[in-house]
Amino acid sequence: MDLRSYVKLLLRRWPVFVVTVIVVGGAIGGASFFIPPVYSATSTLTFAPVLGSETTIDERRSSTFYVVERMATYAQTVSTTEILDPVIDEERLDTTAQKLADEIIVTVPSGTTLLSITAEGDTARGAASLANAIAARVPDAVAALEGVATTEASPVTVATFQAAEPPENRSSPNHRLNLAIAAVVALFLGVLFAVLADSFDTRVRRAKDLEALGLPYLGAVQLARGTEATTLLNFAAQPIDRKMAIRRIAIDVLFAADRSPAHVLVTSALPGAGKTTVAAGIASALSEAGNRVVYIDTDMRGGRLAAQLRLPQLLGVTDIVAGKADLDDVLQQWPVGGFTILPIGATAVGVSDLLGSDAFSLVLTALDERFDVIVIDAPPVTNTAEAARFTQNVHEIVVVAEAAETKRTDLVRATTSLQHAGAEIVGIVLNRTTRADDAAASPADTVAAQPQGAAAP
Repeated sequence: MDLRSYVKLLLRRWPVFVVTVIVVGGAIGGASFFIPPVYSATSTLTFAPVLGSETTIDERRSSTFYVVERMATYAQTVSTTEILDPVIDEERLDTTAQKLADEIIVTVPSGTTLLSITAEGDTARGAASLANAIAARVPDAVAALEGVATTEASPVTVATFQAAEPPENRSSPNHRLNLAIAAVVALFLGVLFAVLADSFDTRVRRAKDLEALGLPYLGAVQLARGTEATTLLNFAAQPIDRKMAIRRIAIDVLFAADRSPAHVLVTSALPGAGKTTVAAGIASALSEAGNRVVYIDTDMRGGRLAAQLRLPQLLGVTDIVAGKADLDDVLQQWPVGGFTILPIGATAVGVSDLLGSDAFSLVLTALDERFDVIVIDAPPVTNTAEAARFTQNVHEIVVVAEAAETKRTDLVRATTSLQHAGAEIVGIVLNRTTRADDAAASPADTVAAQPQGAAAP
């Protein structure tokens, strides 16, 4: 993946990214403020050989070299119990010599006779006091190491070069550093979790998901937030981006039809995908282009377009199939959409029996004499047997999938059932997309979505 792909991924998965950054960053950064403060103080000692007034330069050089060589040994004495046990008692520390030895730092700059002791404490004064207390015990330890009983008799003198002072600032925790680390870790985990969420997502979100499933991409219709359902059905009142997307889809659907008048059935894998809105939009767009369009509602379980538009729906296609009404009695013109509506009707008829019946075929034949395009709003596909009935009279199928909601397995099941029944899948319409760049296919996607001989709109 290139940088642009990661940016698009983060835009799609921004809730995962933002929540991870806030939680992880807040946890790590916040924890820094709950860590007890630690102060460090350093006491530095200087070592020198005891020289007489008549000592020659060579003797001075030799004695000094001796002390330099012994500095590493002197440093080792700082961590011994002979020094630390008395210091623990003196400072009233709740620890052991071994633990204290692990906590102090003894350094000897190379080639020098300086020895620094760094001690830590929970207060600035306590750290300085501990460092100075340890340094005060070093001369006796050096005298014992040199085999003499007192410091006065020692061939090496130990003096304080710089006593430890209470530090002004704590040595840890370093809030700035910890916050920087928290930010880096949070950003890394945010990207990681966003990538994982995208990888394990089983829902269809964009054209590439359809390409991976081997399904033709017809187009996408953006989500219109805060818009009422009746407004969405009014094609003229649509936002320009939605209107253009529906027009492209409608033109491709018309080109895909292998007969004239064109018959197109619109269905979905699951209820609630917005297929009625898409079907009505296709009908309006084709009507706007000068075609005579009739919309047939055959979804008894769905939203029912006539009901949403508050049109009379006492009689409909089911009544015609049942022999209770004539075609002229049930057709209703919707001036706003520019097309004619054939409602579902009041007679209880199984959807599969309706779409696959000879009577419905006769209805289509009668409508062919009056209209250029017939758009059929069918219920969602649930199984292969039902799909076979759907395609008995209509072969061109448009499947609507709700972006970020329809699962890939459900979409594959529906399209496979239709294909096994002999249907031609014109394409998949991604409905209610939320990304502007996903609302329009790339040129390659558009060409792939069109049947042979179709021209790009």
